[in-house]
Amino acid sequence: MKKWSLIFILFTLMLLVAACGEDSGGESTEAKEGNSDEKFVIKAGHAASEEHFAQDTFEEFKKIVEKDSNGRIEVEIYPNGQLGGEREMVEAVQLGNLTMAAPSSAVLTAFSPGMFLWDLPFLFDSPEIAHEVLDGEIGQEVLDDLSEVGITGLGYWENGFRHLMNGKKPVTTIEDMDGLKMRTLESQQQIEAWDATGANSTPIAFTELYSALQQGTVDAAEGPLALIYAQKFYEVQDYLTLTGHMYSPWPVIINQQFMESLPEDLQEVVKDAVIETRTVNRQLSADDEAASLDLLKEGGMEVEELSTEEKAKFTEAMKVVYPDIKDLAGEDIYNRLMKAVE
Repeated sequence: MKKWSLIFILFTLMLLVAACGEDSGGESTEAKEGNSDEKFVIKAGHAASEEHFAQDTFEEFKKIVEKDSNGRIEVEIYPNGQLGGEREMVEAVQLGNLTMAAPSSAVLTAFSPGMFLWDLPFLFDSPEIAHEVLDGEIGQEVLDDLSEVGITGLGYWENGFRHLMNGKKPVTTIEDMDGLKMRTLESQQQIEAWDATGANSTPIAFTELYSALQQGTVDAAEGPLALIYAQKFYEVQDYLTLTGHMYSPWPVIINQQFMESLPEDLQEVVKDAVIETRTVNRQLSADDEAASLDLLKEGGMEVEELSTEEKAKFTEAMKVVYPDIKDLAGEDIYNRLMKAVE
C-alpha cells in the first residue's frame, strides 16, 4: 500500500512540475510558432514605377517570404504611389494601414533623427563604403530609433547615387545653378544644401514631380539614373549632370505591432528575407545604373560630367548643412560616422 501511495505522489509531482515549467516562461513549440493554419498579409507600397528595380526588389522579397513561410504569409505589392506619396506611406505604416514600405530616408527624418545622417551631401565615395556603414552598427542604431514611433526598421535596400537633371541648360559649373528652380526631397537640409549652390529650392512630392517638371513649376530635380529613366523624366528634362552628390538608401520599414504579432518563426522569415533580398537589390541597382545611362542618352538627354575642380566647389557649398545635421542627429553618432567614412 505504501508503495502505491509513493508512486501516486511521485506521479502527481511530475505533473505539477511540468505545469509550472510551462507557466513560468517555457513556451511550447506551438506557442512560439503559432497556429500553422493562421495566415498573414503584408501590404507593401513604394513610389517607383513597375518598370523600376524597386518593383523587382519587392517581387524578390515576396517570393522569398511566401516560400519560406510555406504560404502562411502573403505579400501584396502596391507600386507607383498607389497608396500615396512616401510621407503618406510612412504615416500609414506607423498607423498600421499599410504594413511595409521602403521610402527615401529623407522622409523618415521626422521619425528618427539619425536619418538626417543620410542627407549629408558627398558623404560616401562608393557604394561599398555606404553598404559597410548602413549594414553595420551605425545603420542599425538609426533603424532602432524608429521603434519609438511604432515602426520597426528591418535593413537598407539601395536606390543609388543621385544626379542632377534640368530642362534649362547644361550644368557644368556651380555658377550654372544660379536661379534654377530646383525640386528637392521633403527635407529642410536638402533645401538648404541646394540653395547654397545658387538654386531656388522647393520640396515636391515624388508622385507630383513629372507634372511639375512638365509644366515648368520647377526647372530641375535630382535622383538616381535608374529612377530618372524608369519614371521617363528624360521626356521633360534635356540635361543630366553626373554629380553623384548623395547616396540614397531605402530603409525597409514595417509596422511594429504587425511584426510583433507574427509568431517568432515568421518574424525570422521576414527579417531574413529583407537581408537576402538586399543582395539581389544592390546588384539590380548596379546593373540598372549602368544600363540607364546609355538609355537616357538614347532618349535624348545631354550628359555632362563635373570636373574635379567643379565637383569640389559643389561639395564645399553643399557641406553648409553638416553642422546642422550634426546637431539634429547627435554629436556622438555623427562623429562615429565621420570616422567610419574617412
